[in-house]
Amino acid sequence: MDWLRNNKKNLLLLAGVLTVLVLVALALRPGKLFDDPVCAVLESSDGHLLGARIAADGQWRFPAADTVPEKFAKAIITFEDKRFRYHPGIDPLAVARALRLNARSGEVRSGASTLTMQTIRLSRGDQPRTLREKVLEALLALRLEAYLSKDEILALYAAHAPFGGNVVGLEAAAWRYFGRPADELSWAESATLAVLPNAPALIHPGSRRDALLAKRNFLLDKLCAAGCFDELACELAKEEPLPDKPHPLPEIAYHYLETLRKQQGDQLYRSRIDYGLQQRAEAVVHRHHETFATNEVHNLAAVILDVHTGEPIVYIGNAGHGSRAHGDNVDVVQAPRSSGSTLKPLLYGAMLDEGQILPGMLISDIPFHYKDFTPNNFNHTFDGAVPARDVIRRSLNVPSVRMLYEYGVEKFIDLLQHAGFTTITRGADTYGLSLILGGAEIKLCDLAAAYAAMARQLDGEDSFTPLSRAAVWCTFDVLTEVSRPEEEGDWHTFHSSRTVAWKTGTSYGNRDAWAVGATPDYVVAVWVGNCNGEGRPLLTGVGYAAPVLFDLFSLLPPTRWFERPSDELEEVVCCRLSGHPATDLCEADGVVVEWAPRAPGRPDPCRYHRLVHLDPEERWQVNSDCWPVADIKHVSRFVLPPAQEWYYMRSHSNYRPLPPYHPDYAGFRSSGAVEIIYPQDGMTVAAPVALDARSQGVVFSAAHSDPQATLYWHLDGDYLGETAHGEHKIKVVPAPGAHILTIVDANGHSAAVRFTAM
Repeated sequence: MDWLRNNKKNLLLLAGVLTVLVLVALALRPGKLFDDPVCAVLESSDGHLLGARIAADGQWRFPAADTVPEKFAKAIITFEDKRFRYHPGIDPLAVARALRLNARSGEVRSGASTLTMQTIRLSRGDQPRTLREKVLEALLALRLEAYLSKDEILALYAAHAPFGGNVVGLEAAAWRYFGRPADELSWAESATLAVLPNAPALIHPGSRRDALLAKRNFLLDKLCAAGCFDELACELAKEEPLPDKPHPLPEIAYHYLETLRKQQGDQLYRSRIDYGLQQRAEAVVHRHHETFATNEVHNLAAVILDVHTGEPIVYIGNAGHGSRAHGDNVDVVQAPRSSGSTLKPLLYGAMLDEGQILPGMLISDIPFHYKDFTPNNFNHTFDGAVPARDVIRRSLNVPSVRMLYEYGVEKFIDLLQHAGFTTITRGADTYGLSLILGGAEIKLCDLAAAYAAMARQLDGEDSFTPLSRAAVWCTFDVLTEVSRPEEEGDWHTFHSSRTVAWKTGTSYGNRDAWAVGATPDYVVAVWVGNCNGEGRPLLTGVGYAAPVLFDLFSLLPPTRWFERPSDELEEVVCCRLSGHPATDLCEADGVVVEWAPRAPGRPDPCRYHRLVHLDPEERWQVNSDCWPVADIKHVSRFVLPPAQEWYYMRSHSNYRPLPPYHPDYAGFRSSGAVEIIYPQDGMTVAAPVALDARSQGVVFSAAHSDPQATLYWHLDGDYLGETAHGEHKIKVVPAPGAHILTIVDANGHSAAVRFTAM
C-alpha cells in the first residue's frame, strides 16, 4: 500500500508537471519558427516566375507561400496525416497505433508524428529522435495549433519540407522537378512530391526510383479511393513518368532580379513586370543586339515604365546576358554613362518656365568659346541662328551650350537633381558648360523615371518634377515632331501609329547611344554601346538606339495623347522670323501666336527688325546727307548681327542682307559692324604641324554687316592683309605666345580679340 501510495503521489506530481508544461506552452505565443536563408525570387505582375537565385546556404528554398495547392494538400494529408484537419496537433489514435506496433515489433516502427509535429521538428533542425524530444515536439505542436490555422500550418510545412538533394519546399521542388509552379501540377506530380519528404533520397536517379514509383502509385490509389478522381484518371496518372534531371529555373528579366537582390537582399519580389511583354521585348532587343555585334557593339539595355506607377513593366539590363566576355552581367540600366544630348529638353523646358526663351525664339548658332571650352555641332557646321524648338528637334550643340550659359550651370544642376538624376552630384566648376553635351553621367533608369514623372505631371497626376505642366507640354510638343536629329542616320524611317515625344543622344567619341520616348501611359528608354567604354564608328542615338525604341513601342497598345493645359499657358504674339515678342516693325514679315508657359518675364521684344532708310530702288542705305529726304524709302527689315548673318545666309536663300551704305553717307557709326568669328577672345589656338615640323597656320574668320565691305587685318599692330566681298578669311601663322588680332573696315569701325598661340 505504501508503494502504491508513493507511486500515486509520483504519478500525480508527474501529471501536474505535465499539465503545467502544457498550460505554459499554450500560453506562450510561438515566435518565428524558421529563419533559414531563402532564394531571391522574382514574379511578374500576374504571378509568373521570372527568375530565382539559390539561397545563401546552397539550398533551393523559396520564400514561404500563404497557401498550398489543393492537390498537394490532399495528397500530403492522405499520405502523412489523414486526421490532420481534426486533431489538436497530436493524434491520439496514431499514438496508440504506434505504441501497439512498436511493442509488437520490439523496435521503433512508427513515430505517430502529425504534420504539425513534423513542422515543429523541421523548425528545430537535426535534433536526436528521443522520447524527450518527441514529448517536446508534441507540446510545441499543441501550442502551434492554438495560434495558427490548419492551412497556415500546412503552408509552413510545405515551404520547409525536404524534397531531395538541395531542394527544400514545395514551390522550389515543383520548379526544379517539373518546371512549373505547384498549383499547375497534375495529381501524379503532386503525389510524387507528397511522398518525397518522407524519403527525400528517392528522387535521385537509380534503383531507388522503383521505390518512389511504388510509393507514388500507392498514394494515387488512396486518393482514388477517397474520391479525388475516378479509376480511369488514376490509371492515366500512374502512366505519367517520374521527373528526370532537375529543370533550370527561368532567367527572364535576369538583371532586374540581380539589382533587386543587391538593393534589398534575398526575398520574394512581386514586380509589375508584364510576363508576355517582357519576353517579346527581350526577343526584339536580342535581334538588334545580334545586328549591332557586327560593328563590335556588344551591349544593349532597355526599360519600359508604366507612367502611372513609375515602375518597370519591361526591364532588360543587358541584352548580352549569359557571357562575361563583354561585361554582359553588368546591369546597364543602373550604370552611370555619359548623357550625350538627353538632358537638352529639360533645359528647354526650364528656360520656358522662367520666360527666358519662347519656342520660336532665335538662338545664336555661330562658333562659341568659353574659357577652355569650344563646342562643335555634330556635323561641324553652323546655321547662324536657330529657333529654340529646332535646337531641341535637331539636338544642336552650340546653341544648347549658349542656352545653358544664359540659364546658369549651377541652376541647371539643381534642376536635374530635383528631377531625380542621382548621379549628378558635383558642382558647376566640375561640369561646366559641357554638362549639356554629355559632361555628366546619368543612369538609364533615372532618365526613364524623369520622363515618366513629366508625363504624370502633364496628365494631372501627383508627381514631383521641377518643370510646370505648361513647360512639359511645350517640351513634349516639340519632341513629337520627329525632325531630323543632328546625328546622321535614317531618322526619316521612324514612324509610328502613335504620337511619341522622343529624344536621342550620342556621347563624345560615339561611346553611348541613347533614345527615350514618352506617351501618357508608357516611357521607353534605350541605351546601346560597350560596357568597357569603347566607342564605335556610326554608333549614334538615332542610328542604333532609336530603332530599338520604336520597335519596343510597337509592342505596346496605342494610347491617347495629352490634353493641352490651356489654363497654365498663354498666347504670345511673336515675330515670325525672330520668335521674340513682336513689335510694329515685325508686321512686315508677319507675326505668329505661340503657346508658352505663364512666366514672370518674357524675352526682349524683337530686336532684329529695324527701320532702315533706303534709296527708292533699295540699292543703298542712305540718309539726308546723301539723298533727298522726300525720296528716301523707309522700310522694316529683318537684320541679323554680322557673324550670325554670315552663316544664316548659307542655309536661308530668302534672307536679304542690307544693301551697302551710299558712298556719300555721312555719320556712319553703326556699332557692331565688324565681328570676329574666329578666334574668340581669350581662346588658345593651335596650328597643325606638317611632316617637316613647320606650322601650317590657322585660318581666322570675320563678318561685316555690309557684304561689300573691305576688312583690314592686323596682328599685334602689324598689317596682315585685306579681305572683301563677304568672304572674310585669312591664314595666319602666329608665333607661340599672347597676341592681339585687330580688324578695321574702311570707315574706321573695328573689332579686336586677345588670343594665345601654342
